[in-house]
Amino acid sequence: METNRLFIRPMTESDQNAFLNGIADRALRIAYGFPKELDETVSLKIFRHFCELKGSYSMIEKATGNMIGFLLDVDVELPESILETLEGKGRTLAFAVFPPYQRKGYMEEALNAYIPHLFRDLAVTYVHCGHFGNNEPSRHLLQKMGFQVHANHAIKERIIIDQIKQRLAEIK
Repeated sequence: METNRLFIRPMTESDQNAFLNGIADRALRIAYGFPKELDETVSLKIFRHFCELKGSYSMIEKATGNMIGFLLDVDVELPESILETLEGKGRTLAFAVFPPYQRKGYMEEALNAYIPHLFRDLAVTYVHCGHFGNNEPSRHLLQKMGFQVHANHAIKERIIIDQIKQRLAEIK
């Protein structure tokens, strides 16, 4: 998949260094539940796990060829009490932009390309994303993109604000 500034492609071994540098950011590690302190062995295990996931994508900046973040498209990961209130087929998206590239509109660009693909090509009826309670930029982005708060729940002392985007009439 391609946008004006990005290639979105499956994560590969060639992304290893950029990924490891990206998760060196302590705030990103904490947000994703990675260990606060990472050694090389654990970092490589995390990277290999991401590479093995079918829906693991690297976001590559066209201008530089640098991996600037990732997008994960996985089966819906919600508590049963929330799933009971939803109908149809859904996907969970998780994403991160590495610190040097944050606040430049890359994630919005990637999601604006990827989400219509889910609705149009995979017959998804809703997309679930979450943000951590204190992550205002992610909250603002999801709200701007039409997501609505559906529920809150805690995971390992972190509050997740689950946001759901239903199939839009204009996406065919």
